[in-house]
Amino acid sequence: MAGFFDGLFSGGKYEKELQDLKKKAAHDPKNFHLLVRIGDLLEKIGKRAEALEVYRKASKKYAQKGFLVQAIAVNKVVLRLDPTQSKIHDQLADLYAKREMVREETLERERSNLVAEEEAAPVIPPIPLFCDFKKDELSRVIEKIQAKQYSRGAFICQEGDPGDSIFIISRGKVEIFRQPAGGERISLNVLQEGDFFGEFAFFSNSRRQATVEPLEDTEILEIKKKDLQEIIEEFPSVSDVLLKFYKDRVLDNLLVTSTLFQSFTPQERKNLLDKFTLKEFPAEATVLEEGSPGDSLYIIKKGEVEVFTTDAQGATLVLARLQEGDFFGEISLLTGKPRTASVKVLQPVELMRLAKNDFDQIIHNHPEVLKILEDSLQLRLEGKLRALGVFRENPAKEGMV
Repeated sequence: MAGFFDGLFSGGKYEKELQDLKKKAAHDPKNFHLLVRIGDLLEKIGKRAEALEVYRKASKKYAQKGFLVQAIAVNKVVLRLDPTQSKIHDQLADLYAKREMVREETLERERSNLVAEEEAAPVIPPIPLFCDFKKDELSRVIEKIQAKQYSRGAFICQEGDPGDSIFIISRGKVEIFRQPAGGERISLNVLQEGDFFGEFAFFSNSRRQATVEPLEDTEILEIKKKDLQEIIEEFPSVSDVLLKFYKDRVLDNLLVTSTLFQSFTPQERKNLLDKFTLKEFPAEATVLEEGSPGDSLYIIKKGEVEVFTTDAQGATLVLARLQEGDFFGEISLLTGKPRTASVKVLQPVELMRLAKNDFDQIIHNHPEVLKILEDSLQLRLEGKLRALGVFRENPAKEGMV
């Protein structure tokens, strides 16, 4: 009997909350999340048809304003309630595939004052991974995506788990952290709506290197590896899209953690990535030779190199060993002089190369980068001189190249 009365009281509670949400939505029509919450409540109190109508409206609003991830999440709810709506993923994929054409049409109409802002045509901004898929490919990817909900404190994935999924946050916020054995928790990042995570373990066939915990009630879109493999069998070109996505994410992560580019916005980093070229060298290969022209800056993406020079008697003097994230080559770019040392590969290495003209443009637009380089050069020079004690007669021959 207690359960019966609890049901009655909870029903009344939902009705009151529903009316409050409808009032909020009327006063804040651009808050599409309110529509989703209204749909959730309608479903809870058994008004399935009304809930479907609200969910469809929310999906359309999200898509029209460019929130593709959120639109996918709502579409998953629509399909759960009404499996006959099998074409909604095709419609969403078609809208996204035409984003550039639609964007130009919208801008032209707005310039001509033909439409009000709220009536403007859908403008879908590019989203990592999705933006390079063709319509049919994207439709199949959306079809395979699973929507999951996590409450605050419930782990989405944990350090050491198999890396067999990519995750996208459609609603909420998560923290990525590591917990060394016997050590304190180390926070690595906080991600929000639209952010991806999990792709590094996914593409490298390794285990998770960190734990992900929701900081609030969070909704996640999950793409499993086995589902992507099925899509690749149907659309082989998808593998190229995935590889490009992975490389871009790895390189962007490298720029984020680099002391040189931490002040850059995400869009500035994206523009910068286009200026880098990726070069690979096997072990024992010589990347730079002392005395050669200084025409580029290098950042180590993977591997290890050794910086060395020779003294007057021809003996080799090791100046430094550099690893992932370290940079070299800037002293010649800053001074205009030839390389002052050589660089040899210790472990097979992948390098990001930035040409001199692009380097000069960065220095011009971002003087803070020049300051970082100057401070780094000074510190390294002083450190090398104290440690080696061999270049006091010629301080220009320092470990930087």
